[in-house]
Amino acid sequence: MKKLSLMAIIAFIVATFTVRAQENAILWKISGNGLTKDSYLLGTMHLMCEEDYLLKDKIKDLIPKVDVITFEINIGSEENKPIIPEMMKPDSNFLKGMTKADLTQMDSILTSQQLSIQMLDMMSPAVFISLLSLKSLECSDPRKVKTMETDIQALATASNKKIDDLETLKFQMDMLNNMFKASDLLEYLNKIDEMPAISKKMVTAYQTENLKELETIIYDNSYMSKEDLANFLTKRNINWMNKIPSKMSASSHLFAVGAGHLVGKNGLLNLLAAKGYKLTPIL
Repeated sequence: MKKLSLMAIIAFIVATFTVRAQENAILWKISGNGLTKDSYLLGTMHLMCEEDYLLKDKIKDLIPKVDVITFEINIGSEENKPIIPEMMKPDSNFLKGMTKADLTQMDSILTSQQLSIQMLDMMSPAVFISLLSLKSLECSDPRKVKTMETDIQALATASNKKIDDLETLKFQMDMLNNMFKASDLLEYLNKIDEMPAISKKMVTAYQTENLKELETIIYDNSYMSKEDLANFLTKRNINWMNKIPSKMSASSHLFAVGAGHLVGKNGLLNLLAAKGYKLTPIL
């Protein structure tokens, strides 16, 4: 009898580890908790080199099956279009407060990267850090960088799907510009030689759908403070959770958000499970 009990425990442990091993996925089905239609949560990687990029069939096949495709922001909405030029304008106060030595160091590092501190006179801090992030990917042809959201939106439009969003472009750009300070830029630049290796690890983790590795990379290598990271991920996840349940009650959604929003104690996967939804990985 004891032997049978032990065998049952071992079988349970093996089964548990098998399930956990399978739970690495960038695409999840959301069901239960009174939903009449299943919805889905997709973790995206906003920018990828053409040679690393693949929009998997499981994502393409899902788009015709849902009612609405919901992004972090709907860049093509009429509300957002006139805001784009305004949001890209430089911030003349961004570098104020930095010492002459700090500015010299910044310019020296940027010059070594074939860039210049004067670029901040032509674009917003948020756009500039996006440019640095793109450079860290070391694409064979940066002109052919791929954006997953763009491809998903094109497929959604072809299938006559409604496009929805979780926040406005103004909110997102204001958040990035207010959160990202000149001291953060200096910290990023001091680590800039490490960034290509970190980006490569992140791309590999995403390609293999290894959410645990992705979580480690995001939280261990961020140039943001813990407070800023909480604002960037946690607070937005909680804000989105005030909208997601009502959206799912009304229609079937594919929520496509940055993969970093899925992971962690306050990631969307945990927050949805805590609300009573059943999360099933689409492998």
